[in-house]
Amino acid sequence: MPFSTKSSVRSFFSCIPLTAAAAVFLAAGAAFIVPLAAAIAPLAGSSGGKSILTAHVLRTTFFTLQVAAGSTLIAAVIGIPAAFFTANRNFPGRTFLLSLSAVPLCIPALIIALGFVSFFGMNGTCNRILIQVFNIQEPPLTFLYSYTGIIIAQGFYNFPLVMGTVSASWEQLPQEEADAARMLGATEWHLFRTITLYQIAPAVVSACIPVFLYSFFSFMIVLLFGSPGGSTLEVELYQASRTTLDFSEAARLAVFETLCAATVVGAEGLLEQKSAKVRGLSFSGEKKRSPVRRQEYPAACILAGMIVFFFLFPLLGILTGGLKGRSTETVTLSIFRSLFSDPAFLAAVRNTFLTATATGTCCTLCALVWAVYIRRRDPAGTDILLRTVSLLPMSVSSIVTGFGMTLLVHSGTPALLVAAQTALTWPLAFRQIYTSLARLPEETEAAAELLSPHFSDMIYRIYLPYSARGIIAAFGFCFAVSAGDTALPLVLAVPRFDTLSLYTYRLAGSYRFSQACACGAVLGFMCALVFVISQKYMQQKHTGGNAA
Repeated sequence: MPFSTKSSVRSFFSCIPLTAAAAVFLAAGAAFIVPLAAAIAPLAGSSGGKSILTAHVLRTTFFTLQVAAGSTLIAAVIGIPAAFFTANRNFPGRTFLLSLSAVPLCIPALIIALGFVSFFGMNGTCNRILIQVFNIQEPPLTFLYSYTGIIIAQGFYNFPLVMGTVSASWEQLPQEEADAARMLGATEWHLFRTITLYQIAPAVVSACIPVFLYSFFSFMIVLLFGSPGGSTLEVELYQASRTTLDFSEAARLAVFETLCAATVVGAEGLLEQKSAKVRGLSFSGEKKRSPVRRQEYPAACILAGMIVFFFLFPLLGILTGGLKGRSTETVTLSIFRSLFSDPAFLAAVRNTFLTATATGTCCTLCALVWAVYIRRRDPAGTDILLRTVSLLPMSVSSIVTGFGMTLLVHSGTPALLVAAQTALTWPLAFRQIYTSLARLPEETEAAAELLSPHFSDMIYRIYLPYSARGIIAAFGFCFAVSAGDTALPLVLAVPRFDTLSLYTYRLAGSYRFSQACACGAVLGFMCALVFVISQKYMQQKHTGGNAA
């Protein structure tokens, strides 16, 4: 066979996986657009010309914005001081504190909610201790099932995101300006107000916008902790679409929620473009961190106490809740043993692993296709329109997508669940992959094009090896997000198909709290394990690449 024929055959068969990946990307796009259009469609058939901005929609939106703003404020108030200490000071537990940045990424919100109930609930650990110590009859802490409880749970759940982002930016700040100001007699507080604050401002806002968006789309925590006085757009949309079957009201809520979220996502896209231009470059080498100073001890102790009390104790409450027997004073593994002997639980574990693996794979393929396309079309990364496409799914919630799908099909299926999760989650994978691919030198691409006329060679020999770390990290991240998703499985209601998150929610809803905590601990361990393995692999590849 002539060489040209062999080359053509090899190119044909090597392009089959590329075609399949492109087909997955197009299917994910359809799974995003079609349900969104279906969710809005009931407005066209509603009678009376009722306005989208009804009093109920405005009242619900105002409460949702209050929840998102309050949660973001708490996350910032805790996250920024924590970022200061991790970026500038050496202290015992610094590495552990930084490792908490992975918790919001790999531990589902449902698990955090269970932890708060276990520790701060009416019969939680904290109330039981206070009742015994002060010999009182009623639980003294009742804030959990209110607006205050919602923002505390969400704020402390998301503060590690703010801490991790701001700390990484703070460590990379150029020190020349600050050193010159110190030589002129400026105090540390004056330096912070006049120099540092402006340098870290883009990182602070970049971290707070996703936290605001996550809190705006909050569903499970509000569903469990919400007070009769207020409800968020997500919960009201779920109630309208699944309980009262008022599809016109659900469509109004979906439209207004999506418009509000799209505004925030658009602001995030513009901010990323601007912040990329104002980041400084330090020539001072590795930053030297000093020990915590004496005058900083009170603030450091208060901050550490709040993190332990409102973050670590609820996390531990999940495990301890699953280790309690019928008597709250005993510790036993009987609940875990009974759980693993339950066929329904084992089926939920299998379903979760299969759907999360399928979603992680599809998200990674979609993200890789779009990352390669942007890299080829816009190597400098200046086309805002192309980058905006990857932000669009972030403006649509799981409840809106699930609501649209339930209007299109009579019954949900596992394939629909994977398609919906892929349509909403692939932008998270895109960020992981494109960050790796953006570091590829253009000279390498040009040399590869000269050596081979086939684009498939560019994919398999240049793009895939160069973005391997991002691909592994993207899969682990999307696996954890899919496994912890409760909203889509709840809305789609696939017959005889429970995931671990949905199974945990059903246990909590039937007041089988110890079993719910045990199930939640298994779910959290599964998500964290896959996430940590992917991150470790990425770091090993990164170290090996640097050594090479």
